[in-house]
Amino acid sequence: MVDETRAVAPSEQARAVAEVGSLAREMGRAYRERVEHYRKEMSVEQADARASDGGAQVAALEQTPPDQLDWWVLGRAADLDPERARAAWERALAEARDELYSGHRAARAVQATGSPWERAQFMAIVEAFVQDWQPRGGIEAALVETLAQAYSTQLTWMARLTVLSTTEAQRQDREVEQRGGWAPSTLDAAAAIDQAAAMVDRFNRLFMRTLRALRDLRRYSASVVVQNLGQLNLGQSQVNIAAPRETSSETCDGGQLGPAQESMLDHGHEE
Repeated sequence: MVDETRAVAPSEQARAVAEVGSLAREMGRAYRERVEHYRKEMSVEQADARASDGGAQVAALEQTPPDQLDWWVLGRAADLDPERARAAWERALAEARDELYSGHRAARAVQATGSPWERAQFMAIVEAFVQDWQPRGGIEAALVETLAQAYSTQLTWMARLTVLSTTEAQRQDREVEQRGGWAPSTLDAAAAIDQAAAMVDRFNRLFMRTLRALRDLRRYSASVVVQNLGQLNLGQSQVNIAAPRETSSETCDGGQLGPAQESMLDHGHEE
């Protein structure tokens, strides 16, 4: 019996074959939506003929940025020039991988309209965290990026909290100088300050929760334990293993946390 829970494409070729049906459904859906749109202004035959066109768009497919690809255009290309459609899809996949691996996909999630400087600031956080943890595989990389997102957003709300609270304090200082006393904050100002403080705390909690998840993933990952020291055969190689030197339990290296840091994560920042 085939275990369907492990239906993972083992290669690029197998992945391409497995996704054909999904891509065809998306292109078919886009074609039907285009026909329904045209039917509002013309007959069914005319709507079908117009939706079956698209030669100009197909001809410009190589110049179309991957993030602007349209399922209808891709479907027309699959009918008129399958090789061109395949190349456009593979180009989109390659660009998507580059965006993911570089960290810019994570950046866009928290900085959809940010400036180049703000993007550079976020990437600096990602690079610092990657250097600390050296993620092994996609799951650890996603957790490290989540750390960067949480920390970056926490800084954003901290800056807002500082502006709101400082502005309110300055208003009160002016009232004291002018009138000898100050009026309480308005409900709107107090609510804005409370919201900013709550958001700072929320993203700090997300940061700590993600950090614990990353630590636990490293802690409980499968490992090979050699109990009898001596010669160990690995494939075609023979490795002589010497007794390890004793090291301090306080060492924190390669993204691993020492006892003090682990205690802080487990007990100092509970939800």
